[in-house]
Amino acid sequence: MGLRSLVVVGALLVSSPALLSADLTPSQTQFFESKIRPILANNCYKCHSSQAEKIKGGLLLDSRDGLLKGGESGPAIVPGDPEQSRFIKAIRYADPDLQMPPKGKRLSDAEIEDLTLWVKMGAPDPRIVAPGQKVRSQAGRDHWAWQPLARPSVPTVKDAAWPKTPIDNFILATLEEKQLKPNVPADKRTLIRRATLDLIGLPPTTQEVEDFLKDE
Repeated sequence: MGLRSLVVVGALLVSSPALLSADLTPSQTQFFESKIRPILANNCYKCHSSQAEKIKGGLLLDSRDGLLKGGESGPAIVPGDPEQSRFIKAIRYADPDLQMPPKGKRLSDAEIEDLTLWVKMGAPDPRIVAPGQKVRSQAGRDHWAWQPLARPSVPTVKDAAWPKTPIDNFILATLEEKQLKPNVPADKRTLIRRATLDLIGLPPTTQEVEDFLKDE
């Protein structure tokens, strides 16, 4: 265990078997939100969340209760004891029959260290609704900021000659959907003026314009 981990353990490790949301310190909540939640969302929720098409092994990892309850094979973690936690055994790839994520998509050493440390400190997890706290609406849950990273498909457009990069496809697809067309390309004098005003808030000098016009 490195110095960083020792410092975190000293600040966060507690004797409570499983920490409730009300028991968490700001540093514990920050550790979960910055380290643990992104790992779970990006690597586990596709197969182990309430939004998954098929929940594998009956295991839900998108809630504190689901994590503590475990799946068909029993509890996923033993708070305070990573060596007895099936979840930690799975991410370490120690058992060829128990590997998560599967198919060779092993987590990085740093991610495994963070998850192990998290379980060792009692698995502090703020994912619980406190009395009087509002539950985020479904629209809120669907907001892009809470979704795992994904590579979207580049949309097909009618005017295939217009896009210069895949980003242009997204712009043009929306314009075509609204039956609009892009403006004609701007001339170089307009471009240098727009760029300079956008970047520094001032118009270009005469010399800057002349240099840009001559630059092929």
